[in-house]
Amino acid sequence: MGYGEPMGAGKTAGSNWRQTPVLIRSDIIAAAEREHLDISDECNRALAKRLGIGYQPLQKIPSPAGPRVIVAPDAAPAERSGRAPAAPPVINAEDPTVPGKVMREKKERKTPGVITPQTPPQEPALPHPGIPALPAAPATAAPKTGRKGKKEDAIKRFVSTRILRETEESPDAIIAKDELYQRFERWCRDHNYVAIPERRVFFVTLKNKYALVERSVGGVASWIGIRIK
Repeated sequence: MGYGEPMGAGKTAGSNWRQTPVLIRSDIIAAAEREHLDISDECNRALAKRLGIGYQPLQKIPSPAGPRVIVAPDAAPAERSGRAPAAPPVINAEDPTVPGKVMREKKERKTPGVITPQTPPQEPALPHPGIPALPAAPATAAPKTGRKGKKEDAIKRFVSTRILRETEESPDAIIAKDELYQRFERWCRDHNYVAIPERRVFFVTLKNKYALVERSVGGVASWIGIRIK
């Protein structure tokens, strides 16, 4: 093995050379390096003399000059900060926006995140002495709710306000029972009644409480002696 580089690293003159690992003590290696000895040459010379073999030093053809290559060990230590080094950005030289992007990336790496303080809620300003305060906005009226009276109240009010009594013999004082109930339903919705009496309750109340007369007219169940106002 030659000093400073492994055997067979450059072009050689001659043949039948073979590279083999040799164990040498570290203090001997250090002393040889201080003396600038070619370890490979010294090992070959000593072995040839011991074995009685003629030895011709290896003539090395220097390799062309080039950049120095540093080979790092397999397990390179991580940065002391504990973070892996960031990969260099890939820059397209033909992109005209590259300089601006590079400057922005540098600023983002150097400038820490800025936390915007939250603005506390402002209290309403007090009126200046001598200046009358503005009147407060009127409260919005709550939506009207439906009437929650008894069902009989709706029937009573409908009869008193919408039904006009006449004699039973009047030819115009006739109205079909279904038609009267439909008018009653519409009247309840128009006056916001929540509970609308059922058809049977409405008919029974008109007959028993208000003594309306029912009769079949032309095959249609009807009330007679009344008209709608």
